[in-house]
Amino acid sequence: MMSLALSLLMVVALNSCQTKQHAVNQLESFSKELRDNGPNYDVNDWKEAANRFQKIRKNIDKHDYTAAERKEIGELEGKCAGYFVSGVKQKLTNGILGIGGELKGILEGILESVSGLGIFTD
Repeated sequence: MMSLALSLLMVVALNSCQTKQHAVNQLESFSKELRDNGPNYDVNDWKEAANRFQKIRKNIDKHDYTAAERKEIGELEGKCAGYFVSGVKQKLTNGILGIGGELKGILEGILESVSGLGIFTD
């Protein structure tokens, strides 16, 4: 009976770590997607990306991370924010999209969502 309880506890702990790591993996994958595909995004793609980023952030916020894991998360979020800024700036600079205000709102929403993480301060 004791070994069954111990085994169950180990499975729960392992599953929790996998879920926690899955959230970081999602952010890493998303960062690579923005890097590779962001230059081709239109305004709807950026909207979807902003929504996806917020969902990933909510998932990450559900877990406790070590200082090293938080650093990795911050770096990935910084990359994502950079890709957002770069992609939106490129679209506005090229004059491809005539709805700059909407893109500016998307960008401000992303930057606001990561500002609480301290990656743009200090």
